[in-house]
Parts: sequence; structure tokens; C-alpha cells
Amino acid sequence: MFRSKFRFKPIKPMGMSINDSLFKRVLRGIGTVLLMFLFSAFTTLLVVEWLVGCGETYVDAKGVRHPYECLFIPLNRN
Repeated sequence: MFRSKFRFKPIKPMGMSINDSLFKRVLRGIGTVLLMFLFSAFTTLLVVEWLVGCGETYVDAKGVRHPYECLFIPLNRN
């Protein structure tokens, strides 16, 4: 049978070596999932606070300025 002199290297995921142990791959996967979870939770917190109007104010009929309430982030404006 004809053998090509070009040998194809197996495709590997970014940042991983083919010779990495199973423990190292699992640990890297858990770290990636944890980092993605923290980033998405922080982004969700910011979007929810923005939707409820955290940090914004309104002026009532008497001309007094009142801040909107925040859900999770404590803002003390005295």
C-alpha cells in the first residue's frame, strides 16, 4: 500500500496538549466553567441593576430629587 510521506498531526483544542493527563484536562475544564459562570453572573447582576434603575433619580411634583432603589448593590446617598 502506498504511504504518504506527509503525516497528519491530530487536531488538539486550544491551550491543551495531547500528552496532558486526564486530571489536568478535567481541572482546566472545571476552571473554564467556573470562570464563565462568574463572568455571566457579574454581567447578569449589572443588567438587572440597570433594568431597575439603580443609580438614577427622578424629580417629583414638588421638585425634590429621589433616587431609584437598587436590588443588590447598596447605594447610600445622604
